[in-house]
Amino acid sequence: MNSGAYQKHLLSGAGSAVFAMLAIMIFLLGAGAAKAEDGKTVFVPVTFHAEAQDMRTSACLQVEEHIYTQPAWWEDSSGSATAAERAFKGVIAAIRRKDRAALLKLSDPSVNSDPKRFDEQAGAFFQQFDALEMIAVPRAYTFDGLAVFFAKFRTPQRMLFAPLVFAHENDGSFGLLPTRTDKPTYHVVTDWFNAPWGPGPSGKPVYCSDEEVKRATLHMNLAAPAGTPIWQPSQLLLTGAPLEKAGEASGLAGKIKSTIEDMKAALNAGKIDDFLKHMTSEGAGRLKDWYSTADETDRNKYKTAFLQQQPFYFFNQSPLTVVYTKLQDNTVQVMYFIARNDGELLWANSSHITVSDKIFKRGPLYNAASQDKPFGGMAIR
Repeated sequence: MNSGAYQKHLLSGAGSAVFAMLAIMIFLLGAGAAKAEDGKTVFVPVTFHAEAQDMRTSACLQVEEHIYTQPAWWEDSSGSATAAERAFKGVIAAIRRKDRAALLKLSDPSVNSDPKRFDEQAGAFFQQFDALEMIAVPRAYTFDGLAVFFAKFRTPQRMLFAPLVFAHENDGSFGLLPTRTDKPTYHVVTDWFNAPWGPGPSGKPVYCSDEEVKRATLHMNLAAPAGTPIWQPSQLLLTGAPLEKAGEASGLAGKIKSTIEDMKAALNAGKIDDFLKHMTSEGAGRLKDWYSTADETDRNKYKTAFLQQQPFYFFNQSPLTVVYTKLQDNTVQVMYFIARNDGELLWANSSHITVSDKIFKRGPLYNAASQDKPFGGMAIR
């Protein structure tokens, strides 16, 4: 089994003769087919965008991966294909013909709400496919009502990947999303694909390890409310604990508490430089610039807001630690910490907004932090 991935086997216990017969039939029927190998479940590491670098974390998103080895499979009309693959083939053919009507018919119905925007996007597709050569579509991922195909293009200067995104419709068909999607899980997959450890730049992508998957204690679907049906739902796997009942992670819990207490003490004493020592250099620089020009009223507002924060829960997604705190009015706040080389924690992204916020600071995960029992119902049993 590949690290962090397992293959879904549909046949088990078959006799050797039956298996041999099936193999021959598959070979004869599948010759020249455009279909990918059977999808396999993989666990994609969530990328954290710190101010100065991207970091591979141990938070894992479970999705289905499809690998295509046949060259130009999207041009092959023989053999079998999934509904998503048929939609992809149709869209590529319509773009190459510059057929706006066909492209509209193959798109998700949501595009009808903004015809002007669709026309602009269709024109961009037609222009881009004139200028670029699509040389491969090696991988696709299905999750949360989406099928995302990663196409490889060649320009005179370089190679690049671009995703084509399709939405699963109620009738089982797929419609192109010309402007893609803002789902957090889509960003997790594309971030990973384009990261140095992902399939785009690397021939040997890094998935979550078996160890990272096994140590996860919580899981959640970020795309739909609990109980809402969704095609190919993903699962975000996390390792979390209450700060006062951290168990095996009590050492990290202690470090979180002492770091925040030291920051409060420095800020309360007006020792801003001691406070900044607990931040990444980029965040510290921005805060120092603001602090030097802020008036006393604004400084006091910042000080009061920070001193109110009481940490109560954390996710240990090494090298990232996500800490949830509460203010006096029970408003939940989120702090990101990354480990320094000596193991000390540094507050990261204090004023830097990234895709990570869509996961941890908004949506169902953030809402779960405000429950009477934080993150209740998410435990992996």
